[in-house]
Amino acid sequence: MKRSKYPKLRKVALVSLGLISALSLPVQAEEVFELDEIVVTATRTEQSVKETPASVQVISRKNIETMGAQSVVAALKLALNLNLSEAGMTGKQVSLRGMNTNQSLILIDGRRLAGEDTGTTANFYELDRININNVERIEIVRGPVSSLYGSDALGGVINIIMRKPEKQQSTIGLANSSRQQNASYHIDMGKQGKWAWSLDTLFTDIKEVNRSDSTNMYGPRQFYNFSGTYDLAADKKLDVFYERMSEHLKSDFSDDNSRDYYTNTRNSYGVTLRGQTDRGNYELRTYYNELEKNNDTVLASGTYSDFDRARYNTWVIDGKNTTRLNDKHVLTYGGEYRSNEYRGTRLEDNGDAASVITEHGISKAISEKSVKYQAAYVQDEWKLSDKLLLIPSLRYDDSDKFEDSLSPKLGMTYKVASNFRLKTNFGKGFKAPSISELYMKMTHRPIPAMTVIVSGNPNLKPEKSTSYDISLEGESGANFGKVTYFDNDVNDLIDTQTTRAGMVYTSKYVNVDKAKIKGWELEGGRHLSDRFTLKTAYTHLDARNAKTNEFLDSRAKNRYSVQLHYDDSQNSGVSSILWQEWVRDYRYSDVDYSYNTLNFTINKKWNECYSTYFGVDNILDKKIDELVLEGRLWRFGMNYTF
Repeated sequence: MKRSKYPKLRKVALVSLGLISALSLPVQAEEVFELDEIVVTATRTEQSVKETPASVQVISRKNIETMGAQSVVAALKLALNLNLSEAGMTGKQVSLRGMNTNQSLILIDGRRLAGEDTGTTANFYELDRININNVERIEIVRGPVSSLYGSDALGGVINIIMRKPEKQQSTIGLANSSRQQNASYHIDMGKQGKWAWSLDTLFTDIKEVNRSDSTNMYGPRQFYNFSGTYDLAADKKLDVFYERMSEHLKSDFSDDNSRDYYTNTRNSYGVTLRGQTDRGNYELRTYYNELEKNNDTVLASGTYSDFDRARYNTWVIDGKNTTRLNDKHVLTYGGEYRSNEYRGTRLEDNGDAASVITEHGISKAISEKSVKYQAAYVQDEWKLSDKLLLIPSLRYDDSDKFEDSLSPKLGMTYKVASNFRLKTNFGKGFKAPSISELYMKMTHRPIPAMTVIVSGNPNLKPEKSTSYDISLEGESGANFGKVTYFDNDVNDLIDTQTTRAGMVYTSKYVNVDKAKIKGWELEGGRHLSDRFTLKTAYTHLDARNAKTNEFLDSRAKNRYSVQLHYDDSQNSGVSSILWQEWVRDYRYSDVDYSYNTLNFTINKKWNECYSTYFGVDNILDKKIDELVLEGRLWRFGMNYTF
């Protein structure tokens, strides 16, 4: 029998035909009318999910409440093709479409965050450092978006959009779970003259979880969020914000009977001028973000054996303007200046302003390095006809430390019929080397007889990707579905090369690897009635080292889920989700793992003021120590608004 030269494309074609057939089936259930969701992340303009060519997903505030989510990670559990597997005590992976965790860009209201910047630390903690109580919605763009956002957006963008002042009310929340306890307070003062402002606080106590040789990072974490808007004129507003996160965590290690203390503080503040014109809108803003980290290791005897100090900060000035040129063209253009700085003991004396600090009788060198970035971008939303929309975009990035980069992208949406669309995207992305990858000089002694030395490389080149995807999506009465094929080639991947001389291990960052990451995504469902909706999702991932053809670690080849959603849409009503997820061939340390979990959550509104929720993840108590799958997890909580 003749074999197909392109087996994956053949599968996609077959699934696409199945989707078309399903959408043309007679509709037995009652038709359900749904408003098309609006996103801003995919194009930096307001655009409907159905119209935008990009693969996007929106997690709304209502979704967050139905899930009973006590963290941003929990709110993203049902996000398509997003791997949020735990990475031991080091936080969570954030892998979009099989890309590395540091190749996805996490934003808050479109703003970058200062934080850890190596391949084994970047983004691992970020989602836990965001106040879920203050989140309005989360927009996810899968696929490269460097043409608008620059470095780090190879896998996509997760934009967490915070709540804005709306109307005068206050909300108190209490929650408990297997992992943490929360107490929150949200006060919205609404409009007071020309000012509108809100304040949100969240106090979290992360519970201790014992593992084979260590514990998780546990202890208290606090969030404070302030947001204000001042009406300068009818068509011009000034937004201000201040956010603070502080955490005092610890971890215990049984192998050397020690305890690590982590005292971390993040402060963010900024101001935005935005306005409307006859043909569009504009925005000019500046913001500053700083993360200060202090890590101390203490032996059981009470003796300090090590410490680490770090301060990351980012200062940004950016702006954009969107203008409707005519009925066929909407032009968006903008620019950005960004300064990143890192001062820490892991640079030792390899940076500027070097000095020696002594704490607990231990002396270490400390220094700092900075990188300056400049960028400009342009995008055209070109409506060729009522059926065809093209969106070309282009961004130029430059820096004082690495070569400049040009990132183009072309997206297309073609309306095959009023309820059926073909979408495709082609783009290039890049990730610039971080300050640590360029200049790190770290000497670490995990045990007295062993020395580990990690060195940066100022000659590193940016990682670069070439990607495309193609989708078919549509609706027919109560049925809906989408199938997507994606393909990514990633070059000049940054990794460490390690040599050994006795018990001295020396690692250096180098551009060594190439990756080929491809696969497909299938989403489908049916509104069984005006209250029940059945959804299914499937992703297949083929992520390999292009040189060795080995499957990349910490990724699953196949993920499936079946979800039953209930929502009676009443002011005093119930919303609930029951879902089963199957994970097949999850590669970790050269071993493939397969497992499934059954999960349930329910949210009850008792009246306009009072609501409660309850949920259980992994009801059947599946455990896999190697993957930090720790069995059944429960949660419950309440909110009271007045």
